[in-house]
Amino acid sequence: MYFAKNLRFLRRRAEWSQSDLGDKIATDYNTISRYESGKSTPKLEALTKLAQVFKVSVEALRNVDLTGPAQAAEPRQAYPSAAGQGASAPRTKAAKHPLVVSIELDGTEASLERAVARLTAINDVIAAMD
Repeated sequence: MYFAKNLRFLRRRAEWSQSDLGDKIATDYNTISRYESGKSTPKLEALTKLAQVFKVSVEALRNVDLTGPAQAAEPRQAYPSAAGQGASAPRTKAAKHPLVVSIELDGTEASLERAVARLTAINDVIAAMD
C-alpha cells in the first residue's frame, strides 16, 4: 500500500541515487525506478533486502506510511513476543549456526506468534546440539 512512497522517501532520506540503492541489493536502477513508480513489486527476497538496508520491518515498508515525522524518526515496530512472554521472560541462547528458514505470515498476530514459536523451537534444538 505504501511501499513505493516509502521506498522513494527512505532512499532520498539516505541521500542515495537509484543506482546506489540498486547496488546495495544487487539489482539495477531501472528496477528501483519501477518499484518507486509502482510499476512493479519486488519479490520477497528483494523486499527483505530493502527492509534490511533501511533498518525497517518488511511490514512497515509495505503497510505503514513512513514519510510522516513520527514514523521517520522510529520506523521499526515492536512486535509482541510469542505465547504471551513479556520482556522479562528468559531468552534462549542464540545458536551460532547459519540457517535459512522461510516462514509465510498472513499479517495476523496469531501467525506472527506461531512463527516466533517455531523459530524459537528451531533455535532451542540447535542450541541443545552445541
